[in-house]
Amino acid sequence: MNNLLDQVGGTQVVNQTVKEFFQVIGRQCTELEFADYCKQCNRQAQFVNHALSPQPEPVRLSRASFLARGLNPPLFEALLEYLEGRLIELGFTCELSSGLVETTDELFRRCDQRLPAAC
Repeated sequence: MNNLLDQVGGTQVVNQTVKEFFQVIGRQCTELEFADYCKQCNRQAQFVNHALSPQPEPVRLSRASFLARGLNPPLFEALLEYLEGRLIELGFTCELSSGLVETTDELFRRCDQRLPAAC
């Protein structure tokens, strides 16, 4: 288990944690907002899973850039904050949780720099 995705328990743990975050947010949304949050939930889970997987460059950045186009940046930042704390609650070390968030955030920022101004 040498990559972050394996260390955190795989895609199931990431997907479940992202889903929990969006369930909390969804309680305070209108039906229209909730539909958008469902799309964000899926897209953000895909992005986090991809960011933590051991993909070679430039495939990693190319796929991440595609996924990043559909992300809501403030909502994504909130997710990363939630994810970091939730992983610690689940018994993962602070180092692992912080490393996961830093890796994911760094990839997102690299993608954000590559997006055209029109996006």
